[in-house]
This record gives sequence, structure tokens and C-alpha cells, in this order.
Amino acid sequence: MQKKIIAGLIASALTTPLLAHADVTLYGTINMAVESTQVSGAPASNLTNNVTKGRVVSKSILGFKGNEDLGNGLKAIWQVEQEIRGAEQGGTDDKGQGAVFATRNTFVGLSSADYGTFLMGNYDSAYKRLTNRTLIVLPDTSADTQDSTSIFSRGEARLKNSVHYTSPVWNGLQGGVSYGFDETRPVGTADNFRQNRDRWSLGLNYQLAGLNVGAGWDRQGTQLNSAGTAESIDNTQFYKLAASYKFDFGTMIGAGYELRRDKNVDGSTSRQADWLFAASQDIGAVSLKAAYARLGQQSKSTGTVLGTEAKQWVAGVTYDLSKRTQAYVYGTKITNGSAQNVNFNAGTSAVIDNGNAASPALTKGEDIRAIGVGLKTSF
Repeated sequence: MQKKIIAGLIASALTTPLLAHADVTLYGTINMAVESTQVSGAPASNLTNNVTKGRVVSKSILGFKGNEDLGNGLKAIWQVEQEIRGAEQGGTDDKGQGAVFATRNTFVGLSSADYGTFLMGNYDSAYKRLTNRTLIVLPDTSADTQDSTSIFSRGEARLKNSVHYTSPVWNGLQGGVSYGFDETRPVGTADNFRQNRDRWSLGLNYQLAGLNVGAGWDRQGTQLNSAGTAESIDNTQFYKLAASYKFDFGTMIGAGYELRRDKNVDGSTSRQADWLFAASQDIGAVSLKAAYARLGQQSKSTGTVLGTEAKQWVAGVTYDLSKRTQAYVYGTKITNGSAQNVNFNAGTSAVIDNGNAASPALTKGEDIRAIGVGLKTSF
């Protein structure tokens, strides 16, 4: 009897706050995969990388979100979201990151069906959110192709210390703008130049039936060199166009193109383009996935920088066990040029360089591959 009374008191204590905040939602995804990885093509000084390694990778999230009706169609909205890093090496992932609160999209703002949404916090840029995310055929795995350090869509970012506006949808068209502050603004130790690496981001998205088209522009301000001694880059701009179409019989095809342009302080410029082709075929609960991405060689005023290219192929199959649970299998390989070291998507788990275990950075010219099988469920 005493145990039942205690259990009832605990249940009451837990339930009362939830009832008082009925518009608060707890959500998340548990997503893990068993994976075999290999680094190959290593320089002679780093041949220890030519081995196969098994591991468990995780891209799981936990979040809280809510809203309050302010009347006249206006709502106050908020969200706190973070990664769950409990599956890898006792809570520390392959990049040495531990569990930290509010690492992902975390914000407070106002939303109106007629006037759009304004928010501030740590949030995906308009460039990232609105330029056709349908091209990621195997998201949140090592086979993900889009990220600031991946092959394609290198201009996307989650902006800390930022403000964002997203318009309502008008006849399938939606636009957005983001601004990220550079709150640190370090000073060059040699030239006393104060960096202002603030960021403007624009995005447009148009949807009509199976058609999805996205376009974006992103500009980062002045930047010091890697040593922090003097101004190096006046600005960096990204331009992106992507489109996909999904037919009624379950076939999706899509492609994207992106151009990066750096304007250096000496007046010279450098450019580098990347592109992606993606396809999928739904057959009931099964979906076949494939993609090919390419990062071109960097071009400077003095000529092409040889070896700066990279490419990635992706193939996989997903199976929907239910509306919330999915099993999947995938294979992917990144081939780097002699002066390039693209790793797996930073949003998942980079492959650690076995010759330098303190850092996930690959030696330039190394290739990586992964074969995995995973399971994810949402709540």
C-alpha cells in the first residue's frame, strides 16, 4: 500500500507541470549504425591508415519546443535542441565532443501565418534551410553529402548569435533572410586589423506538386589569416541553385550546383564549384537511394590549384518498419585529390586519422569509405 501511495505521488508530481504547459512538446530521434570504415591511399609516412575499423556511429537528438497564442494570429515560439552523444565511447564522439546542452537549433521568436516568422538564437541559415534539402538521400549518416565541410553545399551553416526572418508561403514560394553577428571580432597581432566575420544569408524555395526548386546566396565578412596576424580575406560568397522532381510512381531525381568566391585583401580572387546528382525510387516501404557529388579544383588568379578536387558516391536502401521507425543500409566512398582532405559529414562522425588520433583531420590525398547498417526511430 505504501509503495502505491509513493508511486501515485511521483506520477502526480511529474504530470502536473506537463498539464500546466500543455503546448510544450518533447521530441527526438535515436539514430545509430554499425559501420566499417577504412582510410586508404595514405602517403608513405602514414601507411597505418590502410586498415579497417569497426565502430558505432550516432546522430541522435533530443529537443523541447513550445508556443503561446498571443491572439490575432500571433504566437510566441521557442525551441531547445541538442545532440545525444551517449552511444559513442561513453558519451564522447570521434571528434572529442561531449554532451552539451542546446548545441542545435535553439531559439525564441514570434510567428504569424500572415506575416511570417522572426526568431533569434542559434539557428540554420536561410541558405541552408531553403535550398532544397530533398537532395540528401541518406541524411544523418556517413553517406550524407551536404555540409560546410562535405563535398556539396559548403556554404550552409548553423549561425550562432543570429536573427532570422522566414516569409509565409505564397503560391508555393517562400523566402528567408538570416544575419549572424561576429561577437568575438579578434584583432590581428601584426596589422591590428579587427575582423568582422559577420554573415548575411538569403534563401528562396518554390514547390509545386513534385517539383522543388531552391536558390541561395551567402556572404561572410572579413577574415584574419590562420595565424591571426593580419587580414586575409575581404569576403567569401556562396551561390547555390538546386532542383528535384518526384514523380507519382515514386522516382525522385535532382541536381544542385554551388559556387564559392573568395575576394582576398590583395585584390585577387579564388573560386571553387561543387555539384551533386541524386536519385531515389520508392517501392512500397522500401526506397533505393543513390547520389554522386563532385568538388572541383580551386581556381586562383595565378591559375588552377591542382589536387584540390574530391568526389563522393553514395548507395543505400531504407525500409520503413513503421511511420516512426526505419532500418537502412548504405555504402559511401570519398576520393580526395592530392591537396584535398574532405572527410565524412561533420554532422555525423568524421573518420579519425589513425596516424594522428588526436584529430579527425585526414592527411591530404587520403580516401575514405564506409559501409553501415542502422536503425532510427522518432518520438
